[in-house]
Amino acid sequence: MKQVYIILGNGFTIDLINFLNLKGQIDVSNLFKNGELVLWPGDDKPGFLSYKYCPNLWILGARPNIEYNSSINLIEDIITCANILYKNIIDNKILADRSNTQIYFKAYKELVTYLKALFIYYNQKVIFSQPEIYSWGWAEYFDILNLDSNISKVHIITFNYDIFLERVLKKLDINFTISGFEENDNKFKIYKPHGSISFSHKYKVAKEAFEIKYDQSINDANIDDFNIEYNNLSCLNMVNAMIPPAGDSTRLNFKWANDINDEIKKAANYLEVNDELIICGSSYWHVDRLEIDSILTAISPEIKDIKVINPNTPNVFNAVITTLFDNVTFYNNPEPITL
Repeated sequence: MKQVYIILGNGFTIDLINFLNLKGQIDVSNLFKNGELVLWPGDDKPGFLSYKYCPNLWILGARPNIEYNSSINLIEDIITCANILYKNIIDNKILADRSNTQIYFKAYKELVTYLKALFIYYNQKVIFSQPEIYSWGWAEYFDILNLDSNISKVHIITFNYDIFLERVLKKLDINFTISGFEENDNKFKIYKPHGSISFSHKYKVAKEAFEIKYDQSINDANIDDFNIEYNNLSCLNMVNAMIPPAGDSTRLNFKWANDINDEIKKAANYLEVNDELIICGSSYWHVDRLEIDSILTAISPEIKDIKVINPNTPNVFNAVITTLFDNVTFYNNPEPITL
């Protein structure tokens, strides 16, 4: 019996979008594109990314027509400032009230809520049938893993906020567990250390009273304060459990994320030489490296089967993965691993 340990980055979702021919309608790389179409939770009308609802993001340059590189740089600036402000608040080096006067901190609050609304909007645009999705390479591979009696456990660590992975597994009639929320013996277990649109806080606000709160600390709560919701997705939560791109769940030290990260490391430590490691679509961006490295270094270097699936594997990631492990194979897409 062996285990399969899969790490999914943004490339997994991009591959699905391309497979469904939705590239022109959904952009999960430039996160401000289509922002004017995203619904404002207070009235369910488009226009979330606007000066009216996100004045701080707007002042800093967030626009639906912003270029990709500019959007990435802006998000990195916002998250970097939020990281250091949060650390100083925790260390009591500055008063929490001061953080509320910072434009970058306010922009962070807007960004977290906007991202949840954006991916809820995208989720509604993605529709697929079981026969259609089965011809996708990843769906075929998941089905193979599910039917293989020699595989005892499939661990899937995904840094994506969307629930496309869960929807695909459901279409394939594959039972799964979400780490931190459910305790059962399902073969497939999903870990979401950056949060998800499916993480629903137990306390909601009334639609007519919805607003972005600038006077709270950075979104945090115990994992017991959330449940999993797939059908009635909403931004009307007291806390939205999502860590934006360029955010490090280990550095921000969120309570809900810590519980999930502990389970990720525990599963990594249990991998043995004959188990399998698969890494898909990881950009290995410099702000993400510490988090990715902490997972990879928890895995035995003696593991015999490592597959990297990425048509554009960053050179630095190639250097790191081949330094940590000897038995690495690179693929452009998932089709070869289904053979």
